[in-house]
Amino acid sequence: MNTQQYRSQLVDKNHELRSRQIRREDIAVEKNAEALDDIQQSTDRVLAFDSVARNWQMSSLISEALERIENHSYGLCAACDEQISEKRLAALPWAKYCFGCQDATDSSNLSWKDAA
Repeated sequence: MNTQQYRSQLVDKNHELRSRQIRREDIAVEKNAEALDDIQQSTDRVLAFDSVARNWQMSSLISEALERIENHSYGLCAACDEQISEKRLAALPWAKYCFGCQDATDSSNLSWKDAA
């Protein structure tokens, strides 16, 4: 595993995320005379906030992965301490869990949402 290559990919992705700026106009609240304009602006605002949240979450995962590279635990599953497959890291260099543990985490999150 070439951690320098993964570090480079992670840093590049982090720069890309930080360069995506949401403009003040994208989230401004204005009253429009037309109801459809209000609905469209509200939808645009929700999408802008969702984008900010996704970028923040992705940036957090990338920062955690960079920390794991620094403390020499990169490529180890945070749940079971087994190696994360090279194929998974190539696709998602910020992966925190091996495929099995990620699947279990996703399933438990879905179960929790179903119970709510």
